[in-house]
Parts: sequence; C-alpha cells; structure tokens
Amino acid sequence: MKPILLNSELPKMAEIGSITNLGSTVIEGDPQASIAMIDGAPEDNVACGIFKCTQGVFSMQYPFTEHATVLEGELKLKNMDTGTEQTFGPGDSWFVAQGSNVEWHIISGHFVKHYLSVAK
Repeated sequence: MKPILLNSELPKMAEIGSITNLGSTVIEGDPQASIAMIDGAPEDNVACGIFKCTQGVFSMQYPFTEHATVLEGELKLKNMDTGTEQTFGPGDSWFVAQGSNVEWHIISGHFVKHYLSVAK
C-alpha cells in the first residue's frame, strides 16, 4: 500500500518542461509539467503517479483512460467533445475516457494531481 494524502509533502518531481513535450497544444501561457511515478512508468499500460503543472491553458487528446484526484491548486477541465466543463480543487476527482479531447485551464499558480492511467 502506498498512501497518497492531501496536505502531505510531495515526492521529488522530475521536470518534463513544456506541456507540449507530452503531446499537448498550448493555448495560453507557458505551462510547465513535472511528474513523480508511484508505480509503473508513463508508457506502461497501467501507471500511477503524481503530476504537477503550472498556470496556463492547453488542450490534449487523452492517450489513456484516467482517474485523478487534485492534491493542490485549482483547474477547470472542458470536454471538447461534449462541451461539459467542471472546476476542480483539492480532494476533487475526475474520470476521463481514453480518446477524449480535453481543454485544461490551470487557474492557480500550479496544480498537483494523483492519477491512475490505463491504456488499451
């Protein structure tokens, strides 16, 4: 078991750099990403980790199905396929199906999420 708790110290994060390095398209700002893997690797079919991103707006097509919970910060996600949008803060979670087109609006200076991803 590996606990992931709100308001606890984050693990050491590896810098990814621009969110474009993950296949996203920047719409506004210069969002920078970092990650700490808890289990698996980003390219594995099943992976679990902590993801951090700085303020900005970007879009991406999800390369995997994801369940995530916000640990720090605030963001708004908009499903570009359905028009549905929702704002999330610490303790809030979402589920996104692989292939969904999502626009990310990082509202706070940064946000951090814990995620579980599954790729088909």
